[in-house]
Amino acid sequence: MTKPYNIFIEGIPGSGKSTLLDTLSRHFTDYRVYREGDISPVELAWCAYMSEDAYRQSLLDLADMRGEVERNTIKEGVQYIVPYTKIKTGNYHFYEYMEKFEVYGGRKDPSEFREIILRRFLDFHSNGNVFECSFFQNIIEELMLYAMFSDQQIVDFYVELAALLDLSAFKLIRLVSPDIRQCIQTIKEERVNPEGEEVWYLMMIDYLNRSPYGAAHQIQDFEGMVSHFKRRIALESEVMKLLPAGCCFDIESKHYDTADLLRIFNDSPDD
Repeated sequence: MTKPYNIFIEGIPGSGKSTLLDTLSRHFTDYRVYREGDISPVELAWCAYMSEDAYRQSLLDLADMRGEVERNTIKEGVQYIVPYTKIKTGNYHFYEYMEKFEVYGGRKDPSEFREIILRRFLDFHSNGNVFECSFFQNIIEELMLYAMFSDQQIVDFYVELAALLDLSAFKLIRLVSPDIRQCIQTIKEERVNPEGEEVWYLMMIDYLNRSPYGAAHQIQDFEGMVSHFKRRIALESEVMKLLPAGCCFDIESKHYDTADLLRIFNDSPDD
């Protein structure tokens, strides 16, 4: 590799993002890897984002978990970030309590959500990182489903976001499936509990249907889910067109050659 990049791995559920992240981490051993749910410098999936007052109160309300919370918390400016899903406990009240402080799921109004994400990307200045789901998946889902942004509003947001990036060190690898419907059907059948219940599919349908966009568009079944992901993929493609050549790459989900993939980085010229 000729220079350290920030590598963003994207793709719809079931496309193989975690597998690709594992592959890249084995080749780029000096890179810092951020999996979904880690405290990432740019994204906040599955993390509580708390004011000092809320954080101090949580230590009182969750006294039996205080040590674990404190060990896993970082302070960022005036905010406290807790990657609560990384803390293992049988106390499910803990997860319900912390979930209330996520920035996703309509818990922040669109202007505040936008400000939080843009500020964190603005303050991000390091290279040599690999990120899972940190540029598209969680952000664009929030803008689609809860902010209910139009397609143009979403593209405009990403124009602002891209202006904050060091694009000379930016690589986005998107895993794409030639058959979106089959991709979703496969993960629907694979992610089941021991009783055979399609737990991922039921959770995803509930997530979509409870969102303002999902309720307004009656996303209640498999066809609605497929339609949602088709819209997301189309929006991602529009955003990728806005970025300079050599920044974004589509590779076929689960059918790529690792050597060809690595040439994306090895063939890139030094600045």
